[in-house]
Amino acid sequence: MEDIRHRLTRKLSSGQMSRLTLAKAIMTEPKVLFLDEPTASLDPDIVNKIKSFLKEYQRSEGLSILYTSHNMREMEEMSDRIIFLQRGKIVAEGTAPEIIHRYGQRDLEEVFLKLAREQNGP
Repeated sequence: MEDIRHRLTRKLSSGQMSRLTLAKAIMTEPKVLFLDEPTASLDPDIVNKIKSFLKEYQRSEGLSILYTSHNMREMEEMSDRIIFLQRGKIVAEGTAPEIIHRYGQRDLEEVFLKLAREQNGP
């Protein structure tokens, strides 16, 4: 963050802005951290850095993270428990393996697509 310390926020890249937003969020040492699509539209290198940081920070601080994303591979990697919502209602919940098994799919992406098709029709 030292490299962007004196720059105006409107001049930051999306990756720099994401790191700044995350830094601001953890400054207050929260017990629960709410993150909405924290890696959307970021370069893979920045995504890996953010995910690694979040995992380590969660372990070291005993932090709970409520993490929303449409990226199911990322959700499998980052989550202990997963909840699928449709129109504000819970339609599936559990660990990734539990949900995958319950819906008879190969991975969470397939479950996500199956639930979306059921909701929206063929």
